[in-house]
Amino acid sequence: MSLATDLTDRFLIVDRSAEVQQILAEARTHLTGRAVLGEVDPLIGSIEEYVPSQSWSQVLLRDHIVVDLIADFLDRVEPNLAPELRPVRGSFGPWLGRGTGSRVRWDAAMRRTIASQRDASPESVFARRLVGEVLSVAQRLFARHQGLTSALTRSGGGEFDDLDLINEVMAGVLSAHDERMIDLGLEP
Repeated sequence: MSLATDLTDRFLIVDRSAEVQQILAEARTHLTGRAVLGEVDPLIGSIEEYVPSQSWSQVLLRDHIVVDLIADFLDRVEPNLAPELRPVRGSFGPWLGRGTGSRVRWDAAMRRTIASQRDASPESVFARRLVGEVLSVAQRLFARHQGLTSALTRSGGGEFDDLDLINEVMAGVLSAHDERMIDLGLEP
């Protein structure tokens, strides 16, 4: 909250927090045990540790980037998931809040904030560091979970057979991210 300088921004955080809590509540219904959380939590925590937000624009940008990267992966995985692994609503799109409520307000605030800056290079550097760390975490998860790798690549081969396919997926995700950064006026 200390990076959000006015009341409107603080309300935006409250709305987004409520949305994130709904996402987490839905995700908990799919967790099979604490071992999964024990493995994933340190990886997720490493993103904040290695790439902390230094400004309000970076707080907004972080949420935007992470949601879009998650969406990129889920769009590839979702068609390959068993029905019991899908959200109650049937698709991950609404689950991520795409095009709805606080997501729209959050993205509009981010665009206004970035557009008002004279020098957006700190945000460009922040975005590059953040996406690098997120993709590193994703690669570690795919390396450990053959089922996740198979769902992502739509293949049933062994881990070495999937390596080239994982690299193709990562390249596609990075390309989509670069296009979004260019759209924001940031350097990819």
